[in-house]
Amino acid sequence: MDDAVRLHQLMTGYLASKALFSAVELHVFDAIDKGPCTAEELGEQIGLSGRSARTLLLALLGERLVRKDGGRYHLDPVASTFLVSTSPQYMGALAAHQDAHFAKLARLTESLRDGKPVRAGENYSGAFGDDQAWARRWAEITRASSLLMADNLADQARLEGHRHLVDLGCASCAYSIAFARVNPALRITAVDQPAVAQVAEEFVEAEGLAGQVTVRPGNIFVDTFGDCDVALLSHVVQGFERDRARELIEHIHGWLPDGAELLLHTHLPERAETPFPYLFGLILQINNTQGGEAHDEDLTCGWLREIGFRDLKVTTASPISALIRATK
Repeated sequence: MDDAVRLHQLMTGYLASKALFSAVELHVFDAIDKGPCTAEELGEQIGLSGRSARTLLLALLGERLVRKDGGRYHLDPVASTFLVSTSPQYMGALAAHQDAHFAKLARLTESLRDGKPVRAGENYSGAFGDDQAWARRWAEITRASSLLMADNLADQARLEGHRHLVDLGCASCAYSIAFARVNPALRITAVDQPAVAQVAEEFVEAEGLAGQVTVRPGNIFVDTFGDCDVALLSHVVQGFERDRARELIEHIHGWLPDGAELLLHTHLPERAETPFPYLFGLILQINNTQGGEAHDEDLTCGWLREIGFRDLKVTTASPISALIRATK
């Protein structure tokens, strides 16, 4: 019976995700944050019938995102912290991004058979060009997802004695910001495509760290940063097919000074504390146009050693990510 229950949970897990996504889209958590309310009162606020409001709230109650007391619904602390749009830790952008995968996942079998992403709506190619709106949304998505990882990584990867970190493919600059807070004497250069870098610079300025973190546009497959003594690749190599990912690591090894370190932060299923790193490749399968996948630990460490990195150390960086630390 236990096995049947586990399989039932797997088969119905999509219901919880979609309930959360719809609740974010309908501003359910913002509405309840204004004050406890009945299902009918919530429905009036956000334009749902009583039945629809009761159905959705029951689903959220089952996932412990809300609680019910005396017929009125209240937010659970996790919802207050991460699902109310005025919260500094709001994860709504990530929820909307994951929701966008739903229609594509309905065609996962097709994608697995032909090896191509699902062409429906937008696809992440890693090439934003001048599309400022998409670049801003991507930066907001990565900033939300980094809430699970950035502070843990910066606390674990102590950089005492290092003077200059270059964050390659910085996206929202969440990792640069986290490292700057933990290492106030560390100079940081954050690099990404021009449209993304422009948004990242706004986030750095909002944190009051513009004097420590310099954001610059660039091409991490071409540019060199020979004056740094530590390079960070956080959730970058997984966005590319195997040969291209190895090419990037080899390019970095070429310009990294002797004795400098590479911090490669990524999803490694072998180090996972949750199922997500095992499942992450499915998102890349349907959505990534550059052959990205969740490269495993043996393959990634093999690349590093073949290219010439030494003293590899692999540790769990967060419940969903791992850090490979290597020296040139």
